[in-house]
Amino acid sequence: MTVLKKKVQFSFWVFIALTVLLVIFSVQNSEAVEVRLLIKRVPISLAILLIGTFITGFITGALYAYKKLLPEKNEQGKKIKTPEEIGREEKDI
Repeated sequence: MTVLKKKVQFSFWVFIALTVLLVIFSVQNSEAVEVRLLIKRVPISLAILLIGTFITGFITGALYAYKKLLPEKNEQGKKIKTPEEIGREEKDI
């Protein structure tokens, strides 16, 4: 198994564990709380607030990971080769 595949598999299980904990915590804390948005106070269920925060964090993390995993490109739009790729090309010659 490659390192990337292990990281993805580990991330998946961490996500599942966090999701289960979030559901348990949300069910136990479903009372209404007041949230202040700029100048207005809005009553909202704590469970909905927590789930919304979790989803926002998940999307932010996924976008960050997607950006980090994309290959870098130079000014002409061509992919920049990593040292490993250059080494493999030299072995092929």
